[in-house]
Order: sequence, then structure tokens, then C-alpha cells
Amino acid sequence: MHTRASGVQMDSALSNRLLCWVESLIVGLGIPAAIWIVSKLISLSIPAAVHGSPQQRFLLWILGGVIVEWVFVVVLWFVLRSRGSSFKDIGVCRLGTWPAGVMALLFAALSIGSNLRFLPRMHIPISYAFMPTGFHLVAALLLGITAGFCEEVLFRAFLMAEFATAGYGKVMQVLAPGVAFGLAHAGYLNQGLLPWLGIMLPTAFLGMMWGIAYLLGRRSLLPVLVAHFLNDATALPWIAFFMVTGSLGRT
Repeated sequence: MHTRASGVQMDSALSNRLLCWVESLIVGLGIPAAIWIVSKLISLSIPAAVHGSPQQRFLLWILGGVIVEWVFVVVLWFVLRSRGSSFKDIGVCRLGTWPAGVMALLFAALSIGSNLRFLPRMHIPISYAFMPTGFHLVAALLLGITAGFCEEVLFRAFLMAEFATAGYGKVMQVLAPGVAFGLAHAGYLNQGLLPWLGIMLPTAFLGMMWGIAYLLGRRSLLPVLVAHFLNDATALPWIAFFMVTGSLGRT
């Protein structure tokens, strides 16, 4: 009887471990794949996505990612609900601790600083990253809110909780979702292998650092959510705009 119970527990543990890796692949590779599909549908059905102004093309490019990431979050909400769980249980509503906030904001500041160095090369004043107006304000809010909330819920709160439930230690809880976070930015592969690696590797590292901050905050999402929003709502929209449209677009 004891042997049978041990065997059931072992099978359950193996299933949980396999599940968290499958979930990492679904989130890490599924998001860019889904964004590619949705973006293709948008470009085929909305002429402005291809032939419109740089502003129109960029907003419609953003729209693909916005739709996909929010759909993934909604699906996750239903998955958690089916398990008798909720976003609250994985730290979405917790305030966290000051060391977590300091660490999350520190690495956000380092990332923002690294991104800011590209703006003068594009003849864009650095102040524009912090005081966008009009079209660029809309783009910054779309990117910041969507990435800040959706990606932190998926990669930090959910995946890290899944690896913890599967019995993995904190190192693997940080490393695996961090790598998945980097892979999720595979959409930039259309810019070439080296530009993609230049985005994916630092993104994976940043995700790992925010993973550590998430743990420091006793699995609170708020510090990393705020840090992620600031990172994606400042210089990054200007860089992405230039990469997607080839235009400076200082309007």
C-alpha cells in the first residue's frame, strides 16, 4: 500500500515538472507565434497596416501584441479559476517589500539608461522618452501597460509559481521563466539574428533579475510590474518605432 502511494506521488511530481516546462514553451514561444499570426491577419485586413503612415503602421503593429498578450492573460485567468486559484494567489495584488522595489527599479533604470543611448543616434531628444505627447504617448501607454501587466503575470507570477509547485528550487524558478521571457521576444527575428540576440539575451537577463525581485518581495508582483511599465514606456517605444517603420517620427 505504501509502495503504491509512493508511486502515485512520484508520478504526480513528474507530471507537475513536465507541465511547468510545457507551460514555459507555450508562453515563451506561443506568444511570438500568435503575435505573428495576428499581425499577418491585421496586415491582410487593414490596408493602413502596410500602406499607412508610419504612425498608423506602428500602432497596428503594437495592436497585434496587445491583443495576444491580453488573450493569454484571460486564458490564464480561466485556467487558474478551473484550479480553484486566482491572480491574488500568485501575488498580483500584493504590495511587496522595499528591497524588492529597489532591486526591480534599479534594473529597470539600468535598462532604460541602456536604451536612452540610442535616442541621440536617431536625433531624438532624451526628454522625449519621459514626456511623450500625442501619438507617442498613446504608444508608450499601450506598450507599458500591456507588457508591464501581462508579461509579469505570465512570466513572473504564473511560471515562477508553477516551477515552485513542481518542486524546483528558487534558482530554477528564476532561470527558466527568465529564458522563456527572452524567447518571447522572438518577434524581433525579422530584424536579423544578431539584432534579435542583442534583444533576447539582455531581456532574458532582465527577466531573471525581476524574478529575483519577485522572490524578494515575497512573491509580490507590484514592484516588478511598476519597473516593467517604466522600462517599456520610456525609450523603448521610440526604438521600436524606428525599427518597425524606419522613421524617426518626432511628431
